[in-house]
Amino acid sequence: MAMKKQHFAEGEIAIFDEACIYKRGEYWQFRIWLAKENKYARKSLRTRSESTAIERGKAAYLEIYANL
Repeated sequence: MAMKKQHFAEGEIAIFDEACIYKRGEYWQFRIWLAKENKYARKSLRTRSESTAIERGKAAYLEIYANL
């Protein structure tokens, strides 16, 4: 398991200590580092609402870890 990221940039919201959501333009995005592949997995959450983005970000995190 990769080390957990300790600091997130301004405007990023941590999801389960490893992933984050951030706003790009008007829409929220999800991002998590995949150590085995040595790259980020990114996904648009297709929402402008922060609370909806947090819920969808948690669902995206669980979906990615279920498929590893």
